[in-house]
Amino acid sequence: MTGQVTEALESYRFADAARLLYAFAWNDFCDYYVEMTKARFAVADQRPVAQRVLAHVLDSLLRLLHPIVPFLTEEVWQLLNKVAPERGLAGLGSSAAADPSPSPSLRGRRSAESVCIADWPQADASRIDATIEEQFADFQGVLGAVRELRMSQNIPPRQPVKFRVRCDEATARLLEPMQPYFTQMAKATCTAWGPNASPPDVAATGQVAGARGAIEVHVDVSRFIDVGAERARLAKQLEQLRGFAKSIEGKLGNESFVTRAPAEVVQQQRDKLAEIHRQIESVEAALAKLQARR
Repeated sequence: MTGQVTEALESYRFADAARLLYAFAWNDFCDYYVEMTKARFAVADQRPVAQRVLAHVLDSLLRLLHPIVPFLTEEVWQLLNKVAPERGLAGLGSSAAADPSPSPSLRGRRSAESVCIADWPQADASRIDATIEEQFADFQGVLGAVRELRMSQNIPPRQPVKFRVRCDEATARLLEPMQPYFTQMAKATCTAWGPNASPPDVAATGQVAGARGAIEVHVDVSRFIDVGAERARLAKQLEQLRGFAKSIEGKLGNESFVTRAPAEVVQQQRDKLAEIHRQIESVEAALAKLQARR
């Protein structure tokens, strides 16, 4: 994000920079980072590292936001200096996640007195982990789907629910360790992961565009469901999917498109059509189970 915002500002694309910062501050930092670290605050030997990481993220965010909202960032910077005058990730290697206990000699750098004179943040490529980014993106997608399905069934936020995730094995291995956060942030427990995870008999179903392909999320709503409303929702979703499939089939049936378009573009359309057909089968199966409850 630091590199993207810097590039946008240097290219005078101020609106793009503002959108990136808003999305990160609201959707990632507030919705996920802060919420996920609350559990670590409750553990004495994990709290210092969790606090250091959050302070570092807020520190960098304030520097990036300063050209856009200077007075607000200066005010927050002064408040942050009072509670975390020493900041940075010095001494926090990749092993910190596995062993969160802080070293007695762990010390950060002294922060600038004002954000106005603080150095501009630099993207640290050594801390970019593509696997963790994929894991977090898929976690956000699945958690969002669980929350959305809960809302569609008017299930109270504090009511525990169970769900299943149908995905490839690699995605399942990334998502399974995130179970404590599903419980913490959505009171949801996954009972099956992977390609063989079948939907519960009565489920609210959604799809997520995962890093490795579509992820199906099936929330068990047998205790809460309005069968009629769910049938209507699935029927509408099925109609939309069939419309998408018909559109792609028409494109692939056009000889001019198939012969003139680049081979990779044609293959992308074929792959997309196959994925839509898989989604149609999933929705049809869920709808059939609900029809049987009449």
